[in-house]
Amino acid sequence: MSLIGDTVIAKMAAAAAALSLGLGSFSVSASEAEEGLDHKWGVGLFLGATHAQGENEPTVGAELGFVINRDWSIGAVFEQTDRGQETTLVLVGLGWHPWNGLRLQLGAGRKDPSGKQENVVRTGITYDWEFAPSWELKPYFALDFVGNEETEEVFGFYIGKLF
Repeated sequence: MSLIGDTVIAKMAAAAAALSLGLGSFSVSASEAEEGLDHKWGVGLFLGATHAQGENEPTVGAELGFVINRDWSIGAVFEQTDRGQETTLVLVGLGWHPWNGLRLQLGAGRKDPSGKQENVVRTGITYDWEFAPSWELKPYFALDFVGNEETEEVFGFYIGKLF
């Protein structure tokens, strides 16, 4: 991708991250309370693997999410994979909740395998299962479309705390 394209995507990712973090200053409005949303924020720990170039490599990560309303959420993800070289992925995304705990995701970000920056577009699917008051477990599967590389599959689960 061209330098101009890389710069635009980097600025879009930074703006989305700032927006997702800035939403914490808003209070829950009366209409949101009427919708029955018990929790607006969530943080989670990811444990799983990334399948790339015929290998499954352990992947750990963290997420921060904000529920906009019953149908939409936004969030930020940080993941690390060690494929003989440490790879860090940072992205922001939008989640659509079409039915109960089902969530379809689309995100964009950057991957940094050993100092080489690459653009990433992620599509994902998860099911949010609340197993105790304010705790959830989410099986997760995603496809990462990385610059000029093969598509990578990410799978595992999140365990998270809701606020």
